[in-house]
Amino acid sequence: MNRRRALSVIAKALFIFYCTAVGVYLLLRPWAAPAAAGIAASGFFRGFVSGLGLLHLVAGAADLRSLSRQLAAERPG
Repeated sequence: MNRRRALSVIAKALFIFYCTAVGVYLLLRPWAAPAAAGIAASGFFRGFVSGLGLLHLVAGAADLRSLSRQLAAERPG
């Protein structure tokens, strides 16, 4: 694997890590804290933030699948 290819794989792996970390945080954080006053106490707002977390997790899973298929195709044999 050449240097450019290795950097591409590392960048994709970092993006997958980012999507997973932010997705889990956004999914769980609105429900873990005591309800604050105002819009943050709204169930709609909490659901919206959790939905953004789910979108991050789905994007990370899709990229992980794409990266694993790409690496499997490059494997000699």
